[in-house]
Amino acid sequence: MKNKIYIINAALLLIIFIVASPLHAIDYYVDQTHANSSDQNTGSIERPWETITKANQTLIAGDTVYIKAGTYSSYITPANSGTSSSPITYKSFGTDSVIVSDTVQGIFLSGKSHIIVQGIHFYNLDRFLWLDNASHNIIAYCNFERMRNYSSWSGSKIYRSSRYNWVHHCQFSKWGYYTNDDKGCVLDIGNENTRTDLTSYNLLENSIFFHGGHHILGVYGMNNVIRNNYFNNEPWSIGTTASDRGAVMYGNRNLSVAGYAENSGRNLIERNRIAFASDPPDNIGASGMSLTTSNNIVRFNSFYHNVRAGLSMTLTRTYWQNIRHNKIYNNSFMHNGFYSDDYDDHSNAGISLALYSGSNLIEDNVLKNNIFYNHRKVFDAYVNNHRIPHISRSQLIKSQIYSSNWDGDTQGNPYFVKANANLNDADPMDIDSVDLRLKSNSPCIDAGTYLTTISSTNGSGITFRVADAGYFMDGWGIVQGDEIQLYGSLQKARITNINYSTNIITVDRNLAWTQNQGVSLVYEGSAPDIGAYEFLQAPSPSPSTN
Repeated sequence: MKNKIYIINAALLLIIFIVASPLHAIDYYVDQTHANSSDQNTGSIERPWETITKANQTLIAGDTVYIKAGTYSSYITPANSGTSSSPITYKSFGTDSVIVSDTVQGIFLSGKSHIIVQGIHFYNLDRFLWLDNASHNIIAYCNFERMRNYSSWSGSKIYRSSRYNWVHHCQFSKWGYYTNDDKGCVLDIGNENTRTDLTSYNLLENSIFFHGGHHILGVYGMNNVIRNNYFNNEPWSIGTTASDRGAVMYGNRNLSVAGYAENSGRNLIERNRIAFASDPPDNIGASGMSLTTSNNIVRFNSFYHNVRAGLSMTLTRTYWQNIRHNKIYNNSFMHNGFYSDDYDDHSNAGISLALYSGSNLIEDNVLKNNIFYNHRKVFDAYVNNHRIPHISRSQLIKSQIYSSNWDGDTQGNPYFVKANANLNDADPMDIDSVDLRLKSNSPCIDAGTYLTTISSTNGSGITFRVADAGYFMDGWGIVQGDEIQLYGSLQKARITNINYSTNIITVDRNLAWTQNQGVSLVYEGSAPDIGAYEFLQAPSPSPSTN
């Protein structure tokens, strides 16, 4: 099995996660296999502690504990917090294989901040990672695998107003099960069922997520960044005789983005691969990603081999808000919606919009510069046939904005590097089995359009107004802001601030513009490309084994 993840340039990491050398710094060691290990020891390399519990009780700001090879039954839950300049760190020793197994949980941080956990494998637990009102923590290069007992809906949870946590280069898998219903998820950010959980500003990147029950990742907060991850949820766990189709293998959707308007929406979901969503026991198929909140940015993602639509924006009376003003641009959709008893079902497409019940609206969402290829329903035909079950709701799905999308089923092959349109040729556990970058002969190169226009009068400076600033983000205090380019010129700048209510953008260098000039993210050639990858852009770093 190839488990691969992406590495990003360290220069892009935000300053809030960069830690200076602490003033107080003591290195401790845990080694349960050492002949003289004991929690009564000093914790030195010569006289190590025996358990992680001792480290939990002892570490203070600036301390690091190195855990040597072995399988431990005690989990990480420090009594103290670190500080921004002096975090508390738990690390595997060198290349040692450190496993926390067969216990109630792996990491539990309640009200704690500035904790770093790195290089540890958590296996067969009642809960994986639990961040409860916890902020400024880093979880890196860890592996969370397989539930022991179904003791909570979420295998991992970042909730109760947890903020500024950074999870990167990790792997999360196998949390959920199937009876006559699909139950459990791998990781939830925020709480879907409350207006008071203000979980926000968390960064989740360069990780692998697979095999969940109801979904893999739930995003129920605001201003979270989900980028450079791989999600797959093909049939992986057997159901029961009570299941809709009996004791067969089931999977489900990958991402669920939902919640109340007061505390959810305006998340950035970019450069992910969202693939192989499959059948739950109570339905025929699931979309790759369900989006039921507003003002999100969904860009540069690859959606492929999902049994229903790659991305669905659908409502029933059980959902909490309208679906409005989402910016869905420069994504690639390939071979989604391929399995259904009804060939003409509205979900047999790259994107599905549907309103089944309730009175909320689906309106003013933008679909721009996306590629749609190898779906049962042709994109243009689908756009004009949204699912509106009753005439009384005919005005609830209002006009969306469509521009410069490539409908490969009518316009021709977009020429992906490795499409593997035949599902049997694609391996869900191999990230590289599908590659939706563009070949040099792709008709999608330089075929896109700008995202918005400058509404300020002709001028120059670092601040200007645009028609719609919702396409961009200024970093939200956790990553770098977007780098933009004025359409038809070589002028580029980094966004440092956005006022979404006034549509005023501030950048890091002087620009000279004309009114109504287009604004895009940076691009190569004469115009942006269509799809998730800009041809001739600087090559992405090769994935590395986790």
